Amino acid sequence: MMTHLTLIVPFSVPPGAAIDADGGGNDAMLEALLRQLELPALGKLLTRASPGPRERHDDPFLRTLPHERWLAGRAGLDTARLPSAPFMRLADMNATGADDGQAWACLQPVHIHAARDHLVLMNPAQLGLREEEAAALRAAVAGLLQESGIMLEAPAPARWYIPEAVFGPLVAASPLRATGRNIDIWMQAGERARDWRRIQNEIQMTWHDHPVNQAREAAGELSVNSVWLYGGGTLQPVPRLADTVLANDAFLRGLALAGGAAYLPLPPRFSAIGDMQATGGSAMVLLEDAAEAYIGEDWGLWIERMHALDAEWFAPALAALEAGQLQALTVMLAGEHHHAEFTVRRADLRKFWRGLGQRGDWRALLSDLAYAA
Repeated sequence: MMTHLTLIVPFSVPPGAAIDADGGGNDAMLEALLRQLELPALGKLLTRASPGPRERHDDPFLRTLPHERWLAGRAGLDTARLPSAPFMRLADMNATGADDGQAWACLQPVHIHAARDHLVLMNPAQLGLREEEAAALRAAVAGLLQESGIMLEAPAPARWYIPEAVFGPLVAASPLRATGRNIDIWMQAGERARDWRRIQNEIQMTWHDHPVNQAREAAGELSVNSVWLYGGGTLQPVPRLADTVLANDAFLRGLALAGGAAYLPLPPRFSAIGDMQATGGSAMVLLEDAAEAYIGEDWGLWIERMHALDAEWFAPALAALEAGQLQALTVMLAGEHHHAEFTVRRADLRKFWRGLGQRGDWRALLSDLAYAA
């Protein structure tokens, strides 16, 4: 019997109302999205759950995402200046020689789109950068990096690493945090930010007409026209977040390795982790299915993804809880700005009165979280 399952679900809370020019709010889109959501399993879980820790703040420009801060808090790391790079490097190197005591930052190849009057960072997941492409792009800037005294490690095509000391500590947003936005407010800041921008500009010029990008554009793919620097810090001791971690995210994989947890790639649905129910232990799962649709503001697709999560994860997890195959289930929901935990145990499912009255309206719970400050 599995003892405790934690489902981390980023971008699962619809966006709160935008503030209009008069300082008022227009919540029409939020209400429309909530009306179209049909999440019977998640709804039952939320209305039977005991609310756990909930994030409250009024800063819309935090440089980390809510689920990143939640993970950092669980691991005892700084939630404001998240040291994700050394843990991602640990995961990309599969723990081999990764803990060298040095501070590292992630240098990630990205595509920056030129809109009419500003620049927009595109979701790095859309690049699908291949190893041979990454190798050719690195070779093109090898001389530049060498002249600048920058040592580059590239254990994965999509994530490269440099010593943080090259540019010193910078205030930097993770790429997913800045994705889809005018990058001006999310650009790296710090004492040596100007040095970083000089190198970034030179890399951009080198790659502008590179054969890799010519071929990608001819194939209808995004060009790799810039790099994004973030996540600087050192590897630190972290607790075991669960006996087994199931995720495709490099930061969480690194936390699992650093904390001594078993790691498995994310399965397509809850039923694929059935063997764990027999062996027992706790598990933590990161479900990112709704992220791309949310960031791209494709709300029809977002609703589809949320419905799929309800059918493939929340409903079978609820069934396992009802059958006694699972002792406790924690769901961590996150929107664009905040996160909240909800924990359900088997005995809670019999407390039908929790599903009555205002607390029993799961749509109201999501709406409240969308506005939470």
